[in-house]
Amino acid sequence: MPIRNPQKAADVRLGQAIRSRRRALGRTLAQVAAASGLSQPFLSQLELGRTRPSMRSLFRIAEALGTTQQALLAEAGDDGAVEVSGGAGPGARLLHHDPDLTEFVGLPRDFQEFFSHARREALYVVRGTIEVELGATSAEPGATRVLGERDTLAYPGETPHRYRQLGAEQAIVLVVHSSGGAGHA
Repeated sequence: MPIRNPQKAADVRLGQAIRSRRRALGRTLAQVAAASGLSQPFLSQLELGRTRPSMRSLFRIAEALGTTQQALLAEAGDDGAVEVSGGAGPGARLLHHDPDLTEFVGLPRDFQEFFSHARREALYVVRGTIEVELGATSAEPGATRVLGERDTLAYPGETPHRYRQLGAEQAIVLVVHSSGGAGHA
């Protein structure tokens, strides 16, 4: 019997994509839990489509499985509209895969952990104001930038980076990741 709720159906497809990738690698739930720092019960519920991950959780899972969040979302989405939960709003959804274009609606109000990955990243602020923190690298000192509507910023994915929403208006941000890099499915 088909699932009538489109988002529930997408949650199930995302769980199946994660399970398929995990099994293809010959890894157990316990191994992925240990590698991602997430609980085994959470991963089990996720694989069954009974819960929805945040982008941070999906990032940890993708890293543990040697892939990207966007690759997992692309495998799960029949139209690219698979959403994940967000901090201050509906969350994120993959709009296009390879190159990856992800829409974030609402960002956390406080900085979370830094992200870093192999692919170049570009941000475009559609609405609202965000603050981006780029961590220090051996080649560059750290920096903080405030971006408003229609502002852009690009940086190497290896640069530790994180962003948060400023102000009362819910931010909408498009994030583009370049194609290629190691471990991409």
